Amino acid sequence: MNKKKDTTINTIIGGDTVITGNIQLNGNIIIYGQIIGDVTTDGTITLSTTAKIRGNLNGEDLNVGGDVEGNVSADGKVILGEKSLLKGDINAGQIVIEDGAKFEGHCFMQFSDKNHPK
Repeated sequence: MNKKKDTTINTIIGGDTVITGNIQLNGNIIIYGQIIGDVTTDGTITLSTTAKIRGNLNGEDLNVGGDVEGNVSADGKVILGEKSLLKGDINAGQIVIEDGAKFEGHCFMQFSDKNHPK
């Protein structure tokens, strides 16, 4: 039985916002601004093309549209969008790198029945 993902946005970090320190939350987050620190959630992390992250990202799914210096980890899928820049390693069940994305690091994929149904 597939559980439907919650698409509710619980937290929004605005474009003019700069946060220094780690963020830990439950639910989904969209980031337009800058964070110097780690972001950890059990939901989806979405970075706009204006987002700048200097730290690690950990979530269920990650949609990277901006600039990240740090490692990213997802239980589900990591998507590097066409305007993204990632300097760090990716650890995920699925990895999508769109045409135009810039990536410097290593990819690690964990295999499970969740990621590859029979």
